[in-house]
Amino acid sequence: MPDFSMTNLMLGFIAAALSVVIAHQGIVWLLNKAGVWAPKAYATTPVPPFGVPVILNSIFWGGLWGVAYAAVHHLLPAGPVWAKGALFGVMIAFVSNSIILPVIKDQPLFYGFDVTKLLCVFLILSGFGAATAIFYRALGGG
Repeated sequence: MPDFSMTNLMLGFIAAALSVVIAHQGIVWLLNKAGVWAPKAYATTPVPPFGVPVILNSIFWGGLWGVAYAAVHHLLPAGPVWAKGALFGVMIAFVSNSIILPVIKDQPLFYGFDVTKLLCVFLILSGFGAATAIFYRALGGG
C-alpha cells in the first residue's frame, strides 16, 4: 500500500539529495577522471535564472526526483531495492534528460544519439536511482 505521507515524501527528498552528492556526482567525478564525457563534478558555476551553483541546483532537482521515487516505488517491479532504484534512474534518463529537457532547452533529443553520452547518462542516473532507493530504505522510507 502506498504511503504518501509528508514524512515519506521528505525521506525521498533527503535520500535523493544524499544520492546526488555521493552517487551521482561521484560517478561524474569517476567519469571525468577516466577521461570519458561527463559534466563537471561538483560544479559551482551559477545556473540561470537565480544564479545558484550547479551542485545546489542538482541537489534540489534530485531531491524532487526522490519525492517522485517515494510516491511510485511500490509500482516498480519486484526485486532488490537497488535494482528498483536503478530502473527508476533509467526512466529519468530516457524520459526527462533525453526528451523533456532537450525540448525545453532546444537541444538534440537523446544527446544527438551520441552513444558515449547516452551510456554515461545511463550510468550516472541508474547509479543515482540505485543510491536513492538504498538511502530511502535505510532512512526508513517505504
